[in-house]
Amino acid sequence: MKTIAERYNSLAGAYIKLSDEFHQLDVAHMNLKQKLLPAIKAIKTYQSLTHQLQQDNAHLEQTIQALTDQQQRLKEEQRTLEAKEVEQSITINTLTEEKTNLQATLEAFQTKYKALANFEVLLQSEPQAVLAEAEQQMALVEETLQEIALNSDPDLSEDEQQLIEAYQDEDESLFIAMEISKDSNSLKVPNILPFVA
Repeated sequence: MKTIAERYNSLAGAYIKLSDEFHQLDVAHMNLKQKLLPAIKAIKTYQSLTHQLQQDNAHLEQTIQALTDQQQRLKEEQRTLEAKEVEQSITINTLTEEKTNLQATLEAFQTKYKALANFEVLLQSEPQAVLAEAEQQMALVEETLQEIALNSDPDLSEDEQQLIEAYQDEDESLFIAMEISKDSNSLKVPNILPFVA
């Protein structure tokens, strides 16, 4: 039976031999990769060229189909144009008649325009400006009326609004007091108005 030292020596020798073979195999593998690299590049280029040729071929087929369709459309358009020429000849005759009718209508409109020419002054800038200003004023009045409908005293506090309401409740008394004030020519506020500050 081998001793432990002999076993270790045998194992170490096998490991060194295996390491040398692995190193040689790695070098051979690297050399093989270096040799295969140009072939891989060539295959890649060939694949790219093949793909490009397939795309070009498909594009050419589409172009040929489009040209064929266009040629067919042109033939149909030519037949359509020939039919339209006949229609246009008929249309020209119809339009000539309509032109005569329109000229008669135009003359009638011109007569009516002369009658309405005096109203052109309303289209000038000054009347238009006056009209625009009036419209703006009316818009402001409508807006004010809407605000009054919602709140007739928006700037007053709640206490002041209550005071005004009380004052309005005493409207009849105020009218009598004002009559008395006019008769006596006095500027004093009568004592009948308890809510006036």
